[in-house]
Amino acid sequence: MDFQNENIWIIGASSGIGEATARLLAPEGATLFLSARSEDKLRKLKNTLRGNHYVHPLDVSSRDDVFKVAKTIKEKHGRIDRIIFLAAIYEPTAIEEIDPAFAEKTFKVNMLGALHLTQALIPILETQKKGQLVFCASVAGYTGLPYGQPYGASKAALINFVESLAAEVEDYIDIKLINPGFVKTALTDKNDFDMPMRIEPKEAAAEIVKGLNQKPFEIHFPKKFTYVMKLVAALPYFLNLAICKTIAKKRKEKA
Repeated sequence: MDFQNENIWIIGASSGIGEATARLLAPEGATLFLSARSEDKLRKLKNTLRGNHYVHPLDVSSRDDVFKVAKTIKEKHGRIDRIIFLAAIYEPTAIEEIDPAFAEKTFKVNMLGALHLTQALIPILETQKKGQLVFCASVAGYTGLPYGQPYGASKAALINFVESLAAEVEDYIDIKLINPGFVKTALTDKNDFDMPMRIEPKEAAAEIVKGLNQKPFEIHFPKKFTYVMKLVAALPYFLNLAICKTIAKKRKEKA
């Protein structure tokens, strides 16, 4: 892990995996640019980190905000070596109970936020002829799991977007996709069902930091769980849907 003197922008740094990732990267000699909607949480985090770091409050659903912060970091610090997009919102809901306004907001943050970031940064990274763009989706985007909408749909869209992006950009821009299983955060604390192999944010952050300098396009964890999900997603529909219907039935019985 060599992050000495790198400028790393973490979006979604105020809590959970983002905060844990910042705590791992700061001692490695990186200069961090910490973004999220909560400025107070970001400043508290910054004050606990070793080294010189910077707070840039940001709502990723605002295209103007994203472009403004990207420009500010570039102009003040000369370059942006890595950008890690971890912003997300989530609410477990049955299809018939989904609030359309919240569904729209979910896509604006989870998917359009990534698009805004990409379009703001591609010109910067092309000028640098070097850089890394990392996006956090979820195994919830592998297949249509019951009671996971609109979050799962937004993550499926993000996975598709990042795959397409990796095919389009020049080789000197390294694109990576993070697909975590269950991680103990404020988001997963909303779930009222069993979450197999749920890990702590610091474990997730360790997997991410390790994967940043490795070759594979996808960083996924914990492997025992993510490989099962990959298998379910690869099954023919009659098997895949049978499994998902069984999950839905058990959820209804528990409720």
